[in-house]
Amino acid sequence: MEHTVRAAGQVAATATAPSRGEETRVLIAVAAPIAAGFIAEMAMNFTDTLIIGRNVGSLALGAVGLSANLLFTFLFVSMGVISMVGAFAAQAYGAGDRAAISHTVRQGFWVATLLSLPATAIGWNLAPVLRWLGEDDEIVAIADQYLRGIVWCFLPYMWFTVLRNFVTALARSASVMVITVVAIGVNFGIVYSLVTGSFGLPALGVTGAGIGTSIVSWGMFAALALHVAWGRAFRDYRIFHRLLVPDLGLCKRILRFGLPAAGTSAVESGLFVAVQVLMGLIGVLALSANQVAYTFQGLVFMVPAAISHAVTARVGFWQGRGSIAAARQSGLIAIWLSTAYMAMIAVVLWSFPHAIASIFLDPADPNAVEVLPLAATLLTIGAFFQIADGIQVTSIGALRGLNDTLVSFCLGLVGYWGIGLTSGVVFAFGLGHGAVGLWWGLALGLAASAAMLAWRFHHHTRALLGRS
Repeated sequence: MEHTVRAAGQVAATATAPSRGEETRVLIAVAAPIAAGFIAEMAMNFTDTLIIGRNVGSLALGAVGLSANLLFTFLFVSMGVISMVGAFAAQAYGAGDRAAISHTVRQGFWVATLLSLPATAIGWNLAPVLRWLGEDDEIVAIADQYLRGIVWCFLPYMWFTVLRNFVTALARSASVMVITVVAIGVNFGIVYSLVTGSFGLPALGVTGAGIGTSIVSWGMFAALALHVAWGRAFRDYRIFHRLLVPDLGLCKRILRFGLPAAGTSAVESGLFVAVQVLMGLIGVLALSANQVAYTFQGLVFMVPAAISHAVTARVGFWQGRGSIAAARQSGLIAIWLSTAYMAMIAVVLWSFPHAIASIFLDPADPNAVEVLPLAATLLTIGAFFQIADGIQVTSIGALRGLNDTLVSFCLGLVGYWGIGLTSGVVFAFGLGHGAVGLWWGLALGLAASAAMLAWRFHHHTRALLGRS
């Protein structure tokens, strides 16, 4: 895979603008291993959910899902800041400036550490926030147990994200896929053992699930760091040389463009978290059904998320080369790729919602009888917003490659919260449609955001072409 990406990248680098077919092949070659890695990471969450749902119960499933989504919101927001490391590195790669690539990545570690320390402290103390939000006391108690184990994954995963942005900028992301695929099996073994007390380990329940995932996160970072330090394609960049020397100017630049990018991630993921918190107010069964639907939605979403990362690198590369026409072409192709994939997922969701939902539930659990039909209904609604979900995240990635993050944040704020959350609350509580109403609001918010962000990329690149 890496050989294919390298060859395609070399062809593209020497051309004024590649053909649509060439750029499509490059995007797929860059995105495929990223997608495999993302899916592997989601598979770890999937196995955690499966282990908890079948060994602890559906109540624990909802509690863990709620606390994990709150914590991972902080993670996704922080990753939004770090995404600019990938954009800057890709632009430097397009300009042929190797020193700038290395320096950017080193400063990315400083920013990642700066963001991780307070986020870890917040995660450790999230349980009182859940109680203040009115969540059930039993839900809060289980969530607190999980959080005390999972918070230790934040720092290593942020460092892993810095390195993932680096290898993606160089179009050599296959190593990420290998590491995360191996991590699936390791994570399953550790989490299952710590939850159930198998193989002589203590039975820690949901706390064990969090600890196991944290251990695996440290292992993933260590594996990718060793690969970057000693791999033939990366060692000349000397990423870890003079790592302890900060550059405040570059750190500020990463934050300057990264904070609006993080804001976009915050309002997007925050919409999903807000829906989950509101589900908890509706009831524990609605919360569990929502977690089942979220888990599957998150799994299939990893492909357009990977395309988004790939198009950030490709658009940034072409901007570094000075070809806005090629950057525009790459962004539009990526949007069409996401649209095609999500259309297929929508057909699957529409056709088999009950079969998908039943994967996550133990038939012997007395609550499963009520959770299953609601989860299937939510998955059916999800079929209606798959295409919009793919378009919005891919458009964000394309705009990030152009350092256009502030407008993306503003449009996302209007779409996700102004339209999505507001309409969801009205449908759920004002009109009495409950969980179903929240998901229809989710659908409206994603559709509005997709339309505005895709329009922004089209309009912005047209304007840049007019100036060149």
